[in-house]
Amino acid sequence: MGSVTNVCAYLFRKIFLTPRENQPASAARGPAFARRAFQKEVCSFMSNTPIRHAGAVLFAVAFATLLATFNETFLNVALTPIMDDLAVSAGTVQWVTTAYMLAAAIMVPVTGFLYRSVLTKRLTMVALALLLVGTLIGLVAGSFAVLLAGRVVQALGTGMIVPIGMNLTLAVAPKGKLGTYMGVVSAMTTLGPAFGPIVAGLVLSAGDWHQLFAVFAVLVVVAAALSAAVVPNVAELTSPRLDMASTCLISLALVGLLYGLSTVFSGGFAVAAVALAVGVGCLVAFVVRQGRVAEPLVDLRPFSNRAFIMGLVVIVIALMTVFSMNIILPLFMQGSLGFSAFDAALTLLPACVLSCVLAPLAGKVYDRAGLRVMLPVGLGLMAVFAFALSRCTEQATSPVIVLCYAPVIVGCALSMGPAQSFALSSLKPQLYPHGVTIVSTSFQIAGCVGSSLFVGVLSSVQAAQLAGGAASGLATAAGFQAACLVAAAIAVAGFALSLGLGRLERRCVVQQAAAPAPATAASEV
Repeated sequence: MGSVTNVCAYLFRKIFLTPRENQPASAARGPAFARRAFQKEVCSFMSNTPIRHAGAVLFAVAFATLLATFNETFLNVALTPIMDDLAVSAGTVQWVTTAYMLAAAIMVPVTGFLYRSVLTKRLTMVALALLLVGTLIGLVAGSFAVLLAGRVVQALGTGMIVPIGMNLTLAVAPKGKLGTYMGVVSAMTTLGPAFGPIVAGLVLSAGDWHQLFAVFAVLVVVAAALSAAVVPNVAELTSPRLDMASTCLISLALVGLLYGLSTVFSGGFAVAAVALAVGVGCLVAFVVRQGRVAEPLVDLRPFSNRAFIMGLVVIVIALMTVFSMNIILPLFMQGSLGFSAFDAALTLLPACVLSCVLAPLAGKVYDRAGLRVMLPVGLGLMAVFAFALSRCTEQATSPVIVLCYAPVIVGCALSMGPAQSFALSSLKPQLYPHGVTIVSTSFQIAGCVGSSLFVGVLSSVQAAQLAGGAASGLATAAGFQAACLVAAAIAVAGFALSLGLGRLERRCVVQQAAAPAPATAASEV
């Protein structure tokens, strides 16, 4: 109540007690400019006001993040019914997923600009409104073109929600609890994709694929109500100018890279090579331009921070592993063990729930003991049990799969939250939005690289086995074993990196303790 009184008093003084001759020069430049300047000043004042309901904000952010990541996979089990209902081919229906991924990736860097230009609550509500509008379009879709348009609109909202949520978490987390808060949010990025196929399977057992959008629309309305009630305005508005050239370059770079990586092993090597070449060229041009413009779309100074880079590498390794396991394990269980798609998803659920329980605990341990405990344990679990999965044959049982898969996902949960917290907290507060943009973009790239790499290894070995006369189940099992060996090797590299991160963290703590504390919102809440 006291904070509300302070805000009201502040507004009263600014509106009624400021003499006209003492008004800022912005008032003379027109009402629109003056309104933006006034909003920036009010938001700056509010962002320096202690947030008393950080737990409620965290709950709203976590729920919105859960929906955003749930939305990525919940339609995957409905692709076959969509093909039959809308009379499209398998190659065409895949664009429901591909177009969604590309649109969401493009929105991540744009959100970094919007976060510094629009009040935080308003931006959050716009993101959820886009998610709801896209869902309603999908609900009434009677043709594939309308369905695809709805998925793209959904993706625009999803691409905004994750970086907004990470920025909010950085802003509202009390001192000494950043790891715990970040652990909760990172747990939602694991739980959402795992719950998607299961909930969709249950809904499809009672209705058609349109009902998936009806259920999801209700959940989005709940998320919007929560956000409207508790999300504060925490960003300091700097009203940056949007550099359209940079926006076009990063959009083309992400589309080229993500599309090329996702198709490189699917047989279209020439198309993938062209897409990757375009993506790399545009990315190089984007990096060059960010160093030349006065207001870069994405400030790349975080890449000059060694701690941020090493933390980002750990995040990519963990995400590559977990995203890929969620693809190759169902392929193995369906192709070699005879599971249905729904049974395969249900088998993976306990491990994902366990990781969600442990992720906040891992964040709490990070808050108290730092990286030297969590990262080696987490990446060590991933390496050991990814190797154990590589020993599974076509005679493996469901309990064996769960016992080997669960430690891999738990290891990811123990690594992701602490790595995110360490990478972002190593930056100066004014670079937080840019660091969040980079980390959020790495989510998309890690998912594409991991999926393409591991599915490509599985498919290549499987094809070689089939050419040698092996049965289909044996060939799939051999491909799965090879992919898990690659995952184990990558996790071993991450484990070696984690040992050096502990020493680097101690040096960072010493340097931050010696430096004066910045007077910023993120450091005061």
